[in-house]
Amino acid sequence: MIICVMRFRLTLTPYFLCLFLSVGAFVSCQKTLEEERAYAEDKNIEKYILSKNWKFTKVGGVYTVVRVPSYGYQVAQGDTIAFWYKGYTLDGKVFDTNIKSEARKAKLDTVIRSFDSLVTIAGKGNLIKGLDDGLLMIQNQELATILFSSSFGFNGNAIGPVKQWSSLAYDIKLVKVNGVGIQNEKAYIGSLNLQGNGFTLDTSGLYYKYLVSGTNPIPTIKDTIYGWYKGTLPNGTVLKDLGEGNQQIVLSNSEIPEGVRLGFMLTKSGGSADLVIPSFLGFGNKGIGVVGPYQTLLYQIRLDSIK
Repeated sequence: MIICVMRFRLTLTPYFLCLFLSVGAFVSCQKTLEEERAYAEDKNIEKYILSKNWKFTKVGGVYTVVRVPSYGYQVAQGDTIAFWYKGYTLDGKVFDTNIKSEARKAKLDTVIRSFDSLVTIAGKGNLIKGLDDGLLMIQNQELATILFSSSFGFNGNAIGPVKQWSSLAYDIKLVKVNGVGIQNEKAYIGSLNLQGNGFTLDTSGLYYKYLVSGTNPIPTIKDTIYGWYKGTLPNGTVLKDLGEGNQQIVLSNSEIPEGVRLGFMLTKSGGSADLVIPSFLGFGNKGIGVVGPYQTLLYQIRLDSIK
């Protein structure tokens, strides 16, 4: 009996081994085909973007092109957002929109559609994945285009005029973003009574108060300047202090918070100012190091001269 069992096992073992190898080869082959398709689609998307002379960022396979930038809070998962959109394939076929003029232009049914801004919760899977992920890269009031391969869209499904394995693009105008972090920061800034304490609110959202007015000229983002700045958290923690004297500062340096750069570009040569910088002009909804998400920053700046 034992011998019989042994023979049975010896007979079946090569079969199971063969079956295992065959299944593994099939899965590997399928994965390779998917990877090849995704690679080809991505190259096609990049070719399309290049033809438009756009600059893009790519995160997790989703491309984002900021067409008209704006200063505002970036979308975070769980935020309530509202936006206008137009969805189309890379050959220009519009398949969906909540903009009435675009629907008419594309000869879409205007009876069954709602022409209101689309309100949803960001990052919760209520939208197709490419759009859901791409919206997390956009700031309030920006006009942007989100592009992604079919694996982030409808995959091998044909949906209306959208063919199988179609890469998609969405033009987005974000008109509202709100969440707990945003509400808390707005409440904190409101408690400071900044305008009552002599601060001016810039259109970017930056608060500034001149300590010394200075004289013309004012710098641009392309300028190298000489001066000084010191940044702190509201609790007094020092983030950056350039020390004594005047230091060379390259305004286009991306390591300098956006609000600091804007502050210098609002200050005349020989002037100095206090700045209160909302997080969307600082380190955003993620923070960095000791700077937490939605953290308001306090800076003092002095512009000695423009190179």
